[in-house]
Amino acid sequence: MEKNDLILVSFTFILLVLIFAMMINAPAYTGRVIEVNNLDDALNQLEELKDEYNLKANTFPSFIARIFGNEVMNIKITRRNGSVENIDMKTVNGKIIKLNNITEPFTLKITTDEDTFDEVLNSDDQFRTFKRALDKRKIKYQSMSFRTTMKMGTIRTVLAIRSFFR
Repeated sequence: MEKNDLILVSFTFILLVLIFAMMINAPAYTGRVIEVNNLDDALNQLEELKDEYNLKANTFPSFIARIFGNEVMNIKITRRNGSVENIDMKTVNGKIIKLNNITEPFTLKITTDEDTFDEVLNSDDQFRTFKRALDKRKIKYQSMSFRTTMKMGTIRTVLAIRSFFR
């Protein structure tokens, strides 16, 4: 085996061990992340929900902050009547620091529909429901940077592997 191949294999192995260790040590958060039941309520309480989310952010598995920690997101939610709601969000270190009126380029675009959004909100385990919606492609995302593409690939891998240990 050539030296470069050995380095690549070693790096990959170390990365997988680190991801596995991160999964074992990260507690599985269950419960409601935010207490609101539908899109209309969420849109009317965005600032309060931001504060509620940020208060709970330290209790989420640590990889959530590493993955969604420093992003500028555009979230498009198609309503039942066909209209579209846009929510722009900027996060730093896993906490939401700004909603809407964001002038920076987006690093992540997320699309879903009102039914899926409400399903996640009404769930007793919002993270698990969110993951199932991602798996079923009811929630879609488009990474707008290479760094975000790598992070999103990592979270999908981590969540898939963690599901084997539940």
